[in-house]
Amino acid sequence: MNKKKVRFLRKNIWILFLFFLVACIEPTEPTFNFKDGLVYIDAFMSTEQGASLVYVFESRSTGIRPKYKFISGANVSYKNVNTGTVVDLIEQHDVYIPPNNFVASVGETWLLMVTLPSGAYYESLPELITEPVEIPNINYEYNPELIFSENSDGFLSGHSVFVDIEDPADRENYYLWKFRSFEKIELCDYCLNGILRNGECIDPPMSIAYKDPAVTVGYLCESDCWQIRYNENIKIFADEFSNGGTIKDVSVADIFLYNRKNILVEIQQLSLTRKAYDYFKILKDLVDNNGGLNAPPPAALIGNIFNPNDDKEFVLGRFTAAAASKKSIFINRESITETPIETRRLYVFEYCELFCTRGECLFDLCLEPLVFTTECIESRFRTGIEPEGWIE
Repeated sequence: MNKKKVRFLRKNIWILFLFFLVACIEPTEPTFNFKDGLVYIDAFMSTEQGASLVYVFESRSTGIRPKYKFISGANVSYKNVNTGTVVDLIEQHDVYIPPNNFVASVGETWLLMVTLPSGAYYESLPELITEPVEIPNINYEYNPELIFSENSDGFLSGHSVFVDIEDPADRENYYLWKFRSFEKIELCDYCLNGILRNGECIDPPMSIAYKDPAVTVGYLCESDCWQIRYNENIKIFADEFSNGGTIKDVSVADIFLYNRKNILVEIQQLSLTRKAYDYFKILKDLVDNNGGLNAPPPAALIGNIFNPNDDKEFVLGRFTAAAASKKSIFINRESITETPIETRRLYVFEYCELFCTRGECLFDLCLEPLVFTTECIESRFRTGIEPEGWIE
């Protein structure tokens, strides 16, 4: 198997992984080929406010590489099996989310219901939310060679985050770690060869003869604003060989050096069922692709979601309901000298010649008001609310 084919296989499983990251029957590895119309449902429910969400995708084949298109207009709901309560989710920025104040509770059993615009109906097996395990300690360590990247043909710099676990001895415990990182930003929007008006980039009034041929116009945030990033790999642990007691320095997050700005990392430690852990274990093995050049091609995983009206349909992804404990740590990155992953975007502010001739601008005859700032719009990837633990 040549190097290009290996990279192709790894890229495909990474595409799947990005959709299944937050998301039982026993996991299986089907042998079907990718084709149009395969449904992917990546659903997660948490005891943490704002952490529950559902993605619904459909495969679209384009040559040899599959694509995944978000399905808009679906009816998505959580159902509490214990009480019969149904919580309807709202579509927002290519994701379905419950009301802002929604949180699940330990001991509850929930299932997922999804109806597509086509009328196709999907449901999950029930998921029990088990007790979370608290995080007594958290720390980090910088590594200039954190992870090797084939895309850049070199190592990526970043921080490893570690936690201690006070593992309960009275039961088997299975852990999955997720994180959110917060970096303060100055630029809230930009336009390539355009200006920002009413939230959209539009052409400036002046003809191209009076504009620079390739210019990025930047807009500062009107208020404090933080960019939010999420984990890009799977971190799991089972206590079968270390049940009970303190388990020290478990690696739970890889924080890549996208830039040298200080960063706050919020770790969520999730308590999984055994079946959910088995699913993520197989998915992690596929993503890590440690089988060598002769390993079989990675296959998509079947989780706990099914079509009750068609038992022959493959439904990819899973619904995971889990209790979470969390702990945050602030990382100062100003003294790091390694080259960040992201390059700094060069931009200018709005200037007179975008609206008037150079002569009009020279003699102050242009009355067009210039705009230099825009609002920090709340989303999964941005917030104007200062995260707990942030240090100026």
